[in-house]
Parts: sequence; C-alpha cells; structure tokens
Amino acid sequence: MTVRALRNAARTGLVAASAMLIGCAATGSRSLTTEPRPDIDDAAVASAVDIRATGCASEPTRGAGAVIEGGFVLTAAHVVAGAHTITVRPASPNVADPITAHIVAIDPNNDLALLSTPGHALQELPLGSASGNDRGVAIVFRNRAGVAQPFAITRPVRVRILDIYHVNTVTRSGYQVAVTIEPGDSGAVLVGPTGTAVGVLYAKSQGTENRAWASSTSAVPRLIAGARSVDPAVGIDPGPCAG
Repeated sequence: MTVRALRNAARTGLVAASAMLIGCAATGSRSLTTEPRPDIDDAAVASAVDIRATGCASEPTRGAGAVIEGGFVLTAAHVVAGAHTITVRPASPNVADPITAHIVAIDPNNDLALLSTPGHALQELPLGSASGNDRGVAIVFRNRAGVAQPFAITRPVRVRILDIYHVNTVTRSGYQVAVTIEPGDSGAVLVGPTGTAVGVLYAKSQGTENRAWASSTSAVPRLIAGARSVDPAVGIDPGPCAG
C-alpha cells in the first residue's frame, strides 16, 4: 500500500475507533493467555503473498495477503481496487517468480478482497475467528522477504467508518490489534493461535504506537461463494481506485 493510502486509512480508522465503538470488549490492559502453536510461523509463511497492484498511482501499490480455503488470496480491498494489473509473489522460497492475479470478489464495506491465481496451487489457511487475548502472527514483507510479525488481539470492535471509496459510512466488525506495521503491510492476514485466518489488517493508529485495526473474516465465506462463479482467468471489474 502507498504511504498516502495508508495514512488516509489510518486516519479514518483512528477517528472511527475513538469516536464510536459499538459493542466492543472492555478496555484496559489484560494478560495474553492464548499462545499460538509452535508451527504457526511455518503455516503462515507457506500461505503468505506479497502483492503489487498497478493503475491507481504512479508507483505500484504494495500490500500483503494470504491464500485461504478455496485457493483464493485474501487481502485488503483498498490495496487492489481499481488496479489494471495485479501480481503476487509467495513468501515461500519454493515459488520465486511473481504470479498474475485477478480480483474475483471485493467488499468495500469490510475492506476485503479475494484474488485468483490460475494455475498455481499454494498452501491454504482455513478460516477462523478470534477473541480478546488471542495471539498469533501476520506475515509482512521487508525487501520482498516474508517476516513473521507477532500480534495480539486487544479487543473485538465494531467501528463506524467510511468505505474504501470514502463515499458511504458503514459499520465494520473486526479487531483492535497490538502489532507493529509499516506502509505496504495492509492486507496482511492475521493467523491465529490454531493456525486459522482470523483477520485482515487495514489501518494503523497515528496516535498510539503499535496499534492497528483488522477486519474480521466473518464476511469471507460469502465472498468465496460469489467468487466460485467467476472465471478465475478473467476476474471481475476492479471498479474505481480506493479513496
């Protein structure tokens, strides 16, 4: 994701989260009680991809994602919306060349998208959910190398926020997350303590260090159902670029 896009997303997420938290867990510091399995890093790396999307800025938009059940790449919608071309590069060293991808489902309200990678079968993560105190890893990319970044869910949240086009105000379910992220990390998938995909990072706080927000994966099964009827070699209209 570009610096400008991440700043815009972070600003919107911060205002929404601080101004209106609907039905969220109690605030305050809590001990971390749910430990991830020792093999979570391996599973997360095997499914993670680095994303480049062109067409919305002078430089490619950078993001991250992961392959989930059904063989689709899950990422943040604002990373790929409006893109003319999309390529993914797996974190796994066994696949070195970039792979052409196509958008097969997009949800601007929850900031989620699914990509197809025709002809390429990558290791998949099952879908899951998270609760407060859950810990895990998200694979981010530094110089195109996948890095396991630990995270902790600090609380479930429902925020009032603008959609990715900055047109409609929507309610988005997800998590407040303690994690260190940088521009280009949007779309990184949170891999929870049992090795499931539980969320997708979309914004960071500009006012609090190591705080970010992630959409939950609760809307992903609906996206998968719709994506199954799309030609994976063509995809769908990418629509306009994110605001």
